[in-house]
Amino acid sequence: MGTGEDKAESAADDDRFAFAAEDSQPARPAASHTYSPQTPAILMVDDDKEFQQSLKLALDNFEFQGHPIQILCVGSATEAARVLAANPNIAVIILDIVMETDDAGLRLVRSVREVLGNAEVRIVLVTGQPGMAPMKKSLGQLDISDYWLKTDLTFERLHGVVTSNLRTWQQIRALSQARRGLQTIVEASNCLTRARSLADFSQRMILELSRLLGLDPEGLVCVQEDGIAHDPLAARVVAAAGQLAHAVDRPLGALENSPIRDSLLQALTQRANIETGTSQVLFFHGSDQGPHAATYIATERALDPTERELLHVFASNINSGLINVSLTSRLDRIAYEDSLLSMPNANALLRALAAILEAEAPRGRSLLFIELDQYSASCLSLGIEQGDLMLQKMAKRLRAVFPAPTMVARLHGDTFAILGQSALLRQDHINELESLDAEDPTHPPFISVRAASLDLDSYAGSARGAMEIGALLLRRAQSRGAIEILAYEPELEAETSQRFTRSRDLYRALHGNEISIELQAQVDLRSGRIIGAEALARWTRPDGTRIPPGEFIPMAEANGLIVPIGRQVLHLACQALERLRAGGFPDISVAVNVSPLQLGQRNFMQEFIATARDYRISPELLEVEITETAAMGDYEAKGQLLRGLRDAGFPIAIDDFGTGYSSLAHLRSMPATTLKIDRHFVSEISANSGEHMIADMIIGLGRGLDMQVLAEGVESQEQAQWLLEHSCMQAQGYFFARPEPLDAFIQRLSIVHA
Repeated sequence: MGTGEDKAESAADDDRFAFAAEDSQPARPAASHTYSPQTPAILMVDDDKEFQQSLKLALDNFEFQGHPIQILCVGSATEAARVLAANPNIAVIILDIVMETDDAGLRLVRSVREVLGNAEVRIVLVTGQPGMAPMKKSLGQLDISDYWLKTDLTFERLHGVVTSNLRTWQQIRALSQARRGLQTIVEASNCLTRARSLADFSQRMILELSRLLGLDPEGLVCVQEDGIAHDPLAARVVAAAGQLAHAVDRPLGALENSPIRDSLLQALTQRANIETGTSQVLFFHGSDQGPHAATYIATERALDPTERELLHVFASNINSGLINVSLTSRLDRIAYEDSLLSMPNANALLRALAAILEAEAPRGRSLLFIELDQYSASCLSLGIEQGDLMLQKMAKRLRAVFPAPTMVARLHGDTFAILGQSALLRQDHINELESLDAEDPTHPPFISVRAASLDLDSYAGSARGAMEIGALLLRRAQSRGAIEILAYEPELEAETSQRFTRSRDLYRALHGNEISIELQAQVDLRSGRIIGAEALARWTRPDGTRIPPGEFIPMAEANGLIVPIGRQVLHLACQALERLRAGGFPDISVAVNVSPLQLGQRNFMQEFIATARDYRISPELLEVEITETAAMGDYEAKGQLLRGLRDAGFPIAIDDFGTGYSSLAHLRSMPATTLKIDRHFVSEISANSGEHMIADMIIGLGRGLDMQVLAEGVESQEQAQWLLEHSCMQAQGYFFARPEPLDAFIQRLSIVHA
């Protein structure tokens, strides 16, 4: 196969493919042809309409074997894929490499060969960019018939290229239809591993050659997978039939039959076919990088000229198939094998799982998901190499605990899956994983895992859905600190589906102004007067249904909608402060909750300050409320941001204090003005008089740090009185007021402050 660059040198003086100006081109009526369903077609794929039209004109009166050829034109690889899928009689594709993307043409070639499984159509690559020309290695591996620069395609060359490729297509088509045993290479490689795909391809080759010649199958195929530089006697026998069947998986040098061994050795050494009166040895040169193959067929007679010609045509197409099966075997390994651990990957598991799910229950199979506990920490502290070592250790343990035919696959990162009989995927095997070292059973364990299982008899979804459920189960196991296998429950899918639907509804609610706020009064325990309020987000559907914050706030944090929701709550809080000022309550402050995701936004502080300024809100009336965990996470960055807000005059409150993991040193330097005692500690005050130690400690801590202390969740006079007696001067809770709309809050202020 020559490239356009190679051919351009030898054709430098040839006439170029020139076009007459429009006014000098005589008008011709469009050709009118009737095409049968068997009429071969040429598909032109090029986004250059002028070049496409030029090719059509050049082929306007072209005939193949006395019949006109159908010409189809599309402008992109995407359109071409659709046309190819719908038209099985496309014989030749004239394909531009660069279209919607730089590699659109080559990706279409892969799609034709590997996805559509079409090994018959001939592909001629063309390009208007000479820099794309030196691609011999890739083009050879992708089964390309020819490659030309557009400027080198003269009228005669174009006709010659089309005629040659139509003839090749016709031969492949005829042999494919006549010899039913030939299957597409991509189909074989998609369902077999690399070794088996070569063996399967080779076994079929023996059968088809025997059928072509009217013989009983008697022969073998040996393959040099690494090219001709290696010893031919090391070539591996990958397929055999008849009395030679015992030779499979043995090197050629171990073959006992000396005449057959010598003929195959001669073919591999001389890179040529060898014919005797009783046998044929065909050499298939493959590509330059291999594999090379030699096939021995016992004929027991000399072949006549017709049989030799058929054999020659058949062999020329087998060589192309050998290249493709080698390439697709490599692609299959890349697609279905984990390169680090040399075990099946997620794609391989999906393929095997889909096959099991196609069968009716009971299947007696389960899917076990395994996740390492220390992998991320190990990579961070000791480096990726240590992480890889841990994965390799776990892979050995998994193979030892779950031997074949149980399938062990690495899904991603530190997550594995085991597909096998339900009775074999037990908790004791998980325990064994944590204690077993395949290299040194006496070595103490250093790997701990989380596990989740999915009984495929109780599951009715897709293979991909099963993988998603496994990931969800592992997250649940992590959040719950589960030490036993977390089992799948059918209700989980309904719950997940409901959350997904609710998440979409929340997105629409945010843009449909269904998110509002309610204000919960904050009270001075000494005077009983309302000094401020906390703005709480509420979701009310158009039909009046209210979604509890405990449902939609975690969902918003999970899908990122908490950021726009927080922004909207801030605007609503500023509008409330405007109303309060206009209603005669200019000193009432409003606190807004700020999520960690909001704090992580690059321009959060600037936007917060600008919003307050736009509404002409005094900063001391707009309190920023963050959780203890959010305040202490990434302390340096968060501390700097909060100090900026504090310097601008905004009060800072630490919410749910006592439930996180504060460093007292950090807390002392944190620019907070208020500590809010979590409702859990307030509830203990009335439950048992001896269970108020933490609340008392927080009050003392706040006083020592010169901060205001506000108690949340006050529900009784007893709690309020205790707090007052212990110097906590501010509180909020149902005892004073429930969260309420702004109008009701203003009315409450009017009554309390009358």
